[in-house]
Amino acid sequence: MTELFLEYFVKFVTLNYNSLFMKYLFAFLLGISMFSSNAQNLRQQKMDLPDGSKLTYQTINNELNGIYLIDKDGLTVLRGNYVNEKRVGNWYFFNKDKSLFARYNYDAKKLLSVDTKMLALATVNVKSGNEDINAKASVSLPLISLEQYFPIVTRLAESTIPLTDIYKLDQNSVYITAKVDDQGKAEYFVNYEIKGKKQEYKLKVDKDPFFIDWVVASYEGKTYPSEFIIKTKLNAPAQEGNHKRINWL
Repeated sequence: MTELFLEYFVKFVTLNYNSLFMKYLFAFLLGISMFSSNAQNLRQQKMDLPDGSKLTYQTINNELNGIYLIDKDGLTVLRGNYVNEKRVGNWYFFNKDKSLFARYNYDAKKLLSVDTKMLALATVNVKSGNEDINAKASVSLPLISLEQYFPIVTRLAESTIPLTDIYKLDQNSVYITAKVDDQGKAEYFVNYEIKGKKQEYKLKVDKDPFFIDWVVASYEGKTYPSEFIIKTKLNAPAQEGNHKRINWL
């Protein structure tokens, strides 16, 4: 019915287009028509993440537009918005106790606040090639609460390395390193030892539409690559029941 009305209305306006009023009215209704078309293509979707949390996001014509949030155990741990596939405005990242881990503004490209006590759980090595800059530079950090970062990368490590290695490795030797370049692109690796022999596997952490964005290490306006390292322990994922090995590829 609406489509038939618009068809007749367009014909009417075409015949009377010399009227200034009709020009404005036509533009207004055309805008409504386009908005209605986009609204029909608006979809809210969900995605399960490796730590058991759930991502909820919206798309228009299969592009990220609208709310983007992650819930874990009934609590919102991440909240932000997309416009045309780009993160916009303030994004909030929460700890388990509902306190704020970090707030980042994507319009200003600025970190507005961060829980420095939580950052003490990680080791950050700036790789500028200059010891003085390394000591003075701001550190890199993931734009996700560390209380969520730890289990996500740990679960992915458990599902990536050979199952037999988990039973044999030295649990005190397990580290997960994010190698972050000066543009904020990160690659992830799990390192451990078995009888003194070092092992390393690359992890696939980002999976569209989920990815971890990074604040890059910087000093006096220049950005530098860095390593963000956490120590963790690995448990063998159950083959049956509720905790099977994750298929994240």
